[in-house]
Amino acid sequence: MKIKYGDTELDYAINYGIAVALFAGPLGAFIYEIVYNVSVHLIHKWRKREYRKPFLHVFYNISIFSFANITCYYLYGWLSPYFADVPFGFWLLFGLLVLITNFLTDTFILVHFILVKKISAFKEVMQFYNNWNVLDLGKTALINGFLFIFLMGGEWELLIGIFMLNYFVSQSIFPIIQNLRDKDDRDKYMELAYRDALTGINNRAFMDLKMEELSDPGETFGIVVADIDRFKNVNDSYNHAVGDEVLRHFSAFLKSYLREDDLLFRSGGEEFTLFFRNSTFEEIHERLERLRSKLTDSFVIADFNDEQVRIAYTASFGLYYKKFQDHPSIEKGYIFADNLLFQSKRLGRNRVTAENSMSEEGDPV
Repeated sequence: MKIKYGDTELDYAINYGIAVALFAGPLGAFIYEIVYNVSVHLIHKWRKREYRKPFLHVFYNISIFSFANITCYYLYGWLSPYFADVPFGFWLLFGLLVLITNFLTDTFILVHFILVKKISAFKEVMQFYNNWNVLDLGKTALINGFLFIFLMGGEWELLIGIFMLNYFVSQSIFPIIQNLRDKDDRDKYMELAYRDALTGINNRAFMDLKMEELSDPGETFGIVVADIDRFKNVNDSYNHAVGDEVLRHFSAFLKSYLREDDLLFRSGGEEFTLFFRNSTFEEIHERLERLRSKLTDSFVIADFNDEQVRIAYTASFGLYYKKFQDHPSIEKGYIFADNLLFQSKRLGRNRVTAENSMSEEGDPV
């Protein structure tokens, strides 16, 4: 794993250094870190032409892990007698050494970033100590413990076996991690594709997607098309930035009236579409009237010409209620709701025009 702040990058991982330090001593630990980190640096430069990591960063890694692993060498000699008679004392001691090594490397890196002024906030400081993974710590303790046993016993075949096992496990996990990252990227892309950038609600593309989903079982619900009255006058009287504030206010206002299963989309410039689900026609009509009335009493506060202005506005609504069997019928329902909206505009705006196709008459209400 790597940690990066600005142009400073540090390898942040515990390798086989603890076992090497206990077997070879302080000088051996230091030589191991030099060989390991320089080799990794040269291999990266050979395999990737775009690799531009300064050699100074390699020096940081050598210093950090040499200091931590040499400290573990002396701690092991001091603490091992106390753990000798404790059940699983050897492994408990290695777990403790891994914790101490993690703390030392974290603190070393943290001091570096504070000195170069890459970190100043206390929250960032605590982040270093909040990201420890128990499974990673346990794996590091077990691998270093086995390596130390094999080194002391001269079990070179087992030693090579543990190296290969660790390598194979790491390589097998990498494709899984990459797939998860790819899925996360796809999810983020889909969210951007279906999200209206201005208001933060779902857009027309997402509405088309939900039409496909809702048409599978066939469901009775109300399609509502809402439109801000005389929105062009807002842009002409003020500017588009003020108009954007009105659009954000209206979308938030509509969203506040949604229930758990309801859906809201920005389907056009100042046009919004709602799917009111699991409600009767009468309930939806009543909610719309209540919404329309509350909107009449509200206003938007926006900045214009270095002062704040209060803008009151109204909206018109068209409601079409039906049991929709397939995607084309929902599309037609949307067109019917849009036509009902047009009737609201023609009849004077700031009103709800509704039609319940489930009633015998099916006449506009």
